[in-house]
Amino acid sequence: PQSDLAPAARWGGLLRAPVALQQRLAAPDLAPLSDWAAVQRGYTTGANDFFYLDAAAVARWGIEPAFRRPLLKSLRNLDRLQLTPADCRHELLLIPPQADLHETAVAAYVAWGEAHGFHRRRSLADRGGPWYSLPPQAAAPPDGALLLPKGIWRRHMAPLLAAGVSVDQQLYQVTPAPGVDPRVAAALLNSAWAIWQLELHGRVNFGAGLLWLAAYEVAALRLPDPRRLPEAAAARLRACFAPLAVRPCQDVETELAQPDRQALDTAVFDLLALDAAQRTAVYQALRDRVQARRRRAASV
Repeated sequence: PQSDLAPAARWGGLLRAPVALQQRLAAPDLAPLSDWAAVQRGYTTGANDFFYLDAAAVARWGIEPAFRRPLLKSLRNLDRLQLTPADCRHELLLIPPQADLHETAVAAYVAWGEAHGFHRRRSLADRGGPWYSLPPQAAAPPDGALLLPKGIWRRHMAPLLAAGVSVDQQLYQVTPAPGVDPRVAAALLNSAWAIWQLELHGRVNFGAGLLWLAAYEVAALRLPDPRRLPEAAAARLRACFAPLAVRPCQDVETELAQPDRQALDTAVFDLLALDAAQRTAVYQALRDRVQARRRRAASV
């Protein structure tokens, strides 16, 4: 009955889960991701053509490094599970509201923006403070964070993000709580157990087959709490994630056949104490949902 389930797991995706997995998904020894990590959508600037700088714009205006931060707009052209500033094709313009711009190159860029009417856009004018100053939002912390895309097609990726990188609103930044090793979090979020839940909770709109995820759906993922894992279990997860982090990430069905991916899934399944039938059910349910999305896209 519903009263026997953990509150966050009572409805929604649980009712669409295979019967063999419903009780395990709802078990109280699992915790929602939001219990041990912060899920935050990336920047919505209101004027990407002003705030998102490519190399040509930086060179043309000579914008000082103090006002720029590496930016990831999407994972579309990336296939690794470890990302650094070198993977960023853009930078984010970040001008503190109290910054003295006198005799700076960025002042000329701001003047150019005003000449082109950016300051009159309602999304910027209504913010309070200087129109060119974005609201504060944390970049990846010193130990790193993880990313999940808002929209998913063929690949499921939850890459590790190096410190100091900001992201666009098409990405969710998952920042582990103090004491949580990001590599352990990455192992859990890249497992078939987590990917299947994303397929379960997300929505497919407009017949295109793209899976869309809301922040609350990501936050509701039910996983082992890394803070409660024995060190041997955490070490096993770190070791299983390591080979995945240094090779290209492929589409879901190809990944499920890779020995290193299966080793990671086995480590997570062992943590969950799934029996053989339940492990098979996770893989089959994941394949079924991915194939259903592709069939839907092909029928359009």
